[in-house]
Amino acid sequence: VKMSVQPELLPTCLVPRHYDLDLDLDLKHFVFAGRVLITADVKEETDVVTMHALDITITSVQVTSSSDGSVTRPLSQPLISLAPTQPRKLHKCDGVTSFSEDTISIKLERKLPCGEVLLEIGYDGELNNNMCGFYRSKALIQGKEEYMAVTQHEPTDCRRTLPCFDEPALKATFDVTLRVPAELTALSNMPVKEEVVDGDRKVVRFERTPRMSTYLLAMAVGRLEYVEGTTSKGVKYRVYACPGVTSQCTFALEVGMKVLDFFSDYFGISYPLPKLDMIALPDFAAGAMENWGLITYREANLLIDEINSPLVTKQRVAYVVAHELAHQWFGNLVTMSWWTDLWLNEGFATWVGNFAVDHLHKSWDIWTQFVNQYAGRALQLDALETSHPIEVEVKRSAEVSEIFDEISYCKGAACIMMLTSYLGMDIFRSGISSYLRKFQYGNASTRDLWEALTEASGKNVEEFMGAWTRNVGYPVVALSRSSGKLSFTVERFLATGKEAKGSEWWVPMRLLHSSGKEEVVDIKGRALEVQEEEQGGWVKANLHQSAFFRVRYDDSLLALLGPAIRELRLSPADRLGVQADAFALARAGKMRTDKALALAMEFEEEEDFTVWADLLGSLADVMSTWAKEAEHEKLQEMLVKLLHKVMRKVGWEAKPGEAALFPMLRPLVILNLGRNGDEEVAAEARRRMSSGWKTIPADLRYAVYGTVVGTGGREEFEEVKRVFEEAEMSDERNRAMRALCATKNESLMQEVLAMTLDGSIRSQDVFYVFGSLAANRLGMDVAWRFLQENWSKIAGMFPSGQPPLARIIKTTVSSFATEERAVEVEAFFADKETPGAEMSLKQALETIRMNAAWLQRDREVVRAWLAAHAA
Repeated sequence: VKMSVQPELLPTCLVPRHYDLDLDLDLKHFVFAGRVLITADVKEETDVVTMHALDITITSVQVTSSSDGSVTRPLSQPLISLAPTQPRKLHKCDGVTSFSEDTISIKLERKLPCGEVLLEIGYDGELNNNMCGFYRSKALIQGKEEYMAVTQHEPTDCRRTLPCFDEPALKATFDVTLRVPAELTALSNMPVKEEVVDGDRKVVRFERTPRMSTYLLAMAVGRLEYVEGTTSKGVKYRVYACPGVTSQCTFALEVGMKVLDFFSDYFGISYPLPKLDMIALPDFAAGAMENWGLITYREANLLIDEINSPLVTKQRVAYVVAHELAHQWFGNLVTMSWWTDLWLNEGFATWVGNFAVDHLHKSWDIWTQFVNQYAGRALQLDALETSHPIEVEVKRSAEVSEIFDEISYCKGAACIMMLTSYLGMDIFRSGISSYLRKFQYGNASTRDLWEALTEASGKNVEEFMGAWTRNVGYPVVALSRSSGKLSFTVERFLATGKEAKGSEWWVPMRLLHSSGKEEVVDIKGRALEVQEEEQGGWVKANLHQSAFFRVRYDDSLLALLGPAIRELRLSPADRLGVQADAFALARAGKMRTDKALALAMEFEEEEDFTVWADLLGSLADVMSTWAKEAEHEKLQEMLVKLLHKVMRKVGWEAKPGEAALFPMLRPLVILNLGRNGDEEVAAEARRRMSSGWKTIPADLRYAVYGTVVGTGGREEFEEVKRVFEEAEMSDERNRAMRALCATKNESLMQEVLAMTLDGSIRSQDVFYVFGSLAANRLGMDVAWRFLQENWSKIAGMFPSGQPPLARIIKTTVSSFATEERAVEVEAFFADKETPGAEMSLKQALETIRMNAAWLQRDREVVRAWLAAHAA
């Protein structure tokens, strides 16, 4: 398929083959001096060298021809100086032009002939404070502040560390040399080749990398300690962290070594590097980054303390490690040709990361959690008109950061899951293995993956999958029964309830009948009718939620599913799916909200963690939209009543032999009861907190913190604030920080918000505060007002449009439910720079208007239903 938007790519007359990079770091003044020698092939004669460079001062350039040794220089030197007050702008000097703010074009004295050339560039750079390029990260080591220097180059920030050809298809090899203080550890993608100490400095040279994209180049320098092991296939594996916390690295090391071996076997290709390091960083904008051989993480996504880490954190660390290790093949060994196919990296790593964790921990029931955490989030975002296709047109690098979202990751993964269900796991595995072998050390596109899977399966995968990856949105299948027949009609599902024309999908419909019989129906058009072999009884469509669509049952079919849910005759994923679809349809005006609430009451006997997590999420959407309504209190009473039976089952204390996910269900139930007016639960939470936070089992801490703050005053707030100040683990601090946002006191809310500006809360975590306050019905207005009043300071934390800025905007305003608020948000941002957040802002505005329409439409039916069902 020809993309209608052509990406802005560098000229093809010069193609890099190898970079020899030498960096001299000064961690006292946060600067570095660099020299890079680039071996490149001149494909057609040119007197202009165009490449990427940003926020660096170029001091010298010369080009040497390999064939005759002749030297060509630019028309003038020095070329470019950094403008400190406008860090994204390059000064234009004689001999230099720029077709975008991140590129330089160097005009040479004469044309370069075809053949090999050596491009030598000297430059200076800053170890910035923006968590991109080569940046500084502040660590507290034994009570003392110290800095480390680390890189983050994906998607387009390698150009901040060195002048380079910063596109994923322009792969090259790298030799890296770092000149650093002698007492520090220096790491890069490859093992150390040579280390020479000279007084208080040392020179560290690393072995040559494989051919790889620039965004995977990585370096880290700081005071670090590690734990290590060797995989069964002989790969040296280390996990690095700041001194004093290596005991918290063991869990990730054990998971990592098992998963690396598992993937080597599963893909049929051994991990190709001699070592793999993972490092926990105090400041990190993303969750983790898959740099080949040197994977970087937020501390909260890598460090586990056996006593102080809850099961939910262990699951997250296991998954994030598996996701990043999957990238060592999908993304690093084989890379998308351009960012349009980012989903090949992220969607696949999301699916196979879950696959690996399921392999290690069957009792965690990962695939049911997948339906909630991944498919569910994607279904929510992709129902918006402002969503985008999986294969998304990206014209310029500034747009790339916006597509690191639930579509590329979660919808991509959900479509992979649908495809594995369609092809079968063995055929799927064979196809991806041949795809990786064919394109290793190179680049590929979505078409290339479809061709490999078509060859392995004999089925036309492009025909089956094309609409799912190229169309925006997904279908809703309406299912009805009449005269012994089941009728299916298919249309695009929009959360606004609007009619949408044009899109068609091949829908793989799996049915489960009340008799236990399973049936597969392929729906290739807009409607289909099939004869029912078994008359009557319930029918569950989209068995196990294995495909990416919603189902709209007619009233009689939905009524039959209620008892099947109550009697637990459906699988957890299917019970989850029925209510998730019902609430989504209610929000879109395709079903009345009172019917969805009535369905929720069928879950009284439910004991599955993931089903409760999803159902409570659905009810939270209702309560958030009805936050300013008189009925909010009755909704709280309904929720407390619904949860009483499961609370009696899980209790406060863990019991021997209990279900594997009860340690996650228990705090979920306690927090929802405590925050919604259950005085007995609130009193017990206060009692436990009074004994000291360290005495509370790790799994219960967040629920206790949130309950005591949400039901208490200044004293309880200060107790939890002390946890934030005293706790050493960033994961514990995050729990306390989010719990502080549950306060009902506006002046205390202002105190938490002030912490986002005074350095108490790292900029990477600021979005948690806004999101948590926006989820507090008394806090959403306070958070929005604070964001407006302090916009320049908050936006200034993310000058390059890093993902946290988009999250802050989206989470702060998406809970509003009036047209007046939508107009106000629109007006505020009309004249604001929001790099990397334009799409998120549009989605937030659509969500506000959708909430407003939902409230307007169903206000009365919800009021009537609550009055009829009051306790």
